[in-house]
Amino acid sequence: MSQIHGDAAQQVELERVQVSAIGELFDERLAGARAQLGRVLASAADGAGAVYEREVAAGRLAGEVRRMEGAEGGLVFGRIDLVDGTVLRIGRLGLQRDEDELPLLVDWRAGAARAFYEATPVHPLGLRRRRHLSLSGRTVVGVSDELLDGSEPDAGDVVGDGPLAAALQARRTGRMGSAVATLQVEQDAIVRSAHRGVTVVQGGPGTGKTVVALHRAAYVLYAFPKAAERGVLVLGPNARFLDYVSQVLPSLGESDVVLATCEELAGVRPGAVDGFAVARLKGGVELAGALAGSVRARQAPGGEFTVRVGQEWVTLEEGEVAGVREAARASGLAHNRARRLFLELLVDALVRALARGTAETLERLDAEVARLTGIDLDRMAARDLRRLGIDDQPSSAVDEFDAHAVRAALLDDAHLDRAVEEHWPRLRPGGVVEALLADAGALAAHLPHLTDGERASLLRSPGAPWTEADVPLLDEAASLVDGPPERAFGHVVVDEAQELTAMQWRMVVRRCPGRSMTLVGDFAQAGPAATARDWNEALAPHLGGRFDLRTLTVSYRTTQEILATTRELLARIAPEQPPVRSIRHGDEPRSVKVAPEQLAEGLLRELRAQAAAHPGDLLGVVCADGRVAELAAAGVEEHARLVPASEARGLEFDEAVVVDPEGIVAARPAGERDLYVALTRATKRLCTIAVGAASA
Repeated sequence: MSQIHGDAAQQVELERVQVSAIGELFDERLAGARAQLGRVLASAADGAGAVYEREVAAGRLAGEVRRMEGAEGGLVFGRIDLVDGTVLRIGRLGLQRDEDELPLLVDWRAGAARAFYEATPVHPLGLRRRRHLSLSGRTVVGVSDELLDGSEPDAGDVVGDGPLAAALQARRTGRMGSAVATLQVEQDAIVRSAHRGVTVVQGGPGTGKTVVALHRAAYVLYAFPKAAERGVLVLGPNARFLDYVSQVLPSLGESDVVLATCEELAGVRPGAVDGFAVARLKGGVELAGALAGSVRARQAPGGEFTVRVGQEWVTLEEGEVAGVREAARASGLAHNRARRLFLELLVDALVRALARGTAETLERLDAEVARLTGIDLDRMAARDLRRLGIDDQPSSAVDEFDAHAVRAALLDDAHLDRAVEEHWPRLRPGGVVEALLADAGALAAHLPHLTDGERASLLRSPGAPWTEADVPLLDEAASLVDGPPERAFGHVVVDEAQELTAMQWRMVVRRCPGRSMTLVGDFAQAGPAATARDWNEALAPHLGGRFDLRTLTVSYRTTQEILATTRELLARIAPEQPPVRSIRHGDEPRSVKVAPEQLAEGLLRELRAQAAAHPGDLLGVVCADGRVAELAAAGVEEHARLVPASEARGLEFDEAVVVDPEGIVAARPAGERDLYVALTRATKRLCTIAVGAASA
């Protein structure tokens, strides 16, 4: 409850007036942007250049409209009062009436807003007061002040708990919201880092890694315009997680955002799942070399080239073909694009061969005429030219050969294209992967370091469904045969980054040529397919040592009581990792035991009790993947979100009920890490239901 100094209602009314003025200016600017967009779309365009300019202008204006619409909710949330009397209000975007006056609203990412997040009583950064506003829609309903300069409260101060406490106690909604009003100092330092490359954020459960990453992305797009030109990719572990975080960046005014899983990024819908051992093999970087070797083996591997041109057969010797092949490879083009260059260079060689053949044929004819008639045709032609006053030498057979016409005809010759197909065929990504994985000989040739058993486990039946672990292989093959992805991004956020295999990292790097990334994760939460043990091992093959590693040390979501129950488990799965410190306390976790046949009944009883005691709270049930169907059939989803342990990373609930912890551990390799994730999803209450002899 706020400790009131002076008239709090008067302060609320004062802020209402200011926020109303900001809202009016916002509405004016939004209406203006919409009207301008309408005029541009309705304008006539004469010629391709004008059409292009209209499309560019329309795209820019549409982006501005989306940015403003996204930021409209909670437009204003704070205020800072400097010791010199200057007052600035902080919000989701910047608004200013006139160039010569103070802005009506300061964008939270601007340098002028930095003190709102970083000022403390020890380092007030020139502030007297930081004020947090609570709004319902656009109406201010409360204010809470922090005094930072050591002065005593006066009649204009309303000293209270602030928004962080309220946010931590608020019920979960099933969607992550922005924390733009509640970023803490160690979080804000990462968000505003001047580092333009790769930032890695690690931290235990509840430290706000994902929130920091998304706000960092919004800051990068604000501070570094080059990155903003290409938008943001948010790569998540599954669709459930992406839905959970989908509203954060739009609420921060960033609409050019693509949220995707690796499968969606590659445009592949897998129909099967590999075992973890096979998935780890397919995730190894050696597969990139194997696929590249498989493609190279289809690029004119050897032999001469013979093709029929007109009525005659032309042969290029093996050495000449090899020279053409190496020139096409040296271009650096992807296979299918390099095929066109190979064809053109091959045609050039054929034209030279035809020119030589034509000259040799004509020389033989001249020699035969001279032998039979005694007439030297070349000498006679030269004499006739001199009589006409022309001193140039007569044209040779090569001069009479129209090389340009012959070359153009050969480039369009279907027969020649079919002949080239045998030497340098057009390839499809799926065909490349299948050629490697469905052929025991190819596996042995390109992956000689694997054991016979490992290669046998990789062998797939032709035409079998693609698996999740095949997706990065297909993406790699696509880059080999067709070149880089069509869309690249200015900034990439990877959540649960500890889960990515080496082949998945290659997918990410291909889509971010500027290497502007925010990567977040926790190796204590790594799943069974993960192969790296730390960030250096994960990133060095792709990014070298060029990343800025930051660690979050304070848990804002998970209570100290819940973290205490996981301490021994954390020591087993990540002995080198110190536990995080929580600023929150709550209920002691509870544990019950039920007989196997009473599991569903006991779970439903717990859910009904919690719903009655805490109406409106979001309940989550986390169980081994193999139990989901059983619990869904029992009606659990009528009372709670039902989540398999493999998909629980990154989610949060007011209360989490963890079903059959031993079953979660036994269900997958690295099952103790799955259990650690499950036990740390709750913000308020945790209950575990063990399966065995029921407790008395």
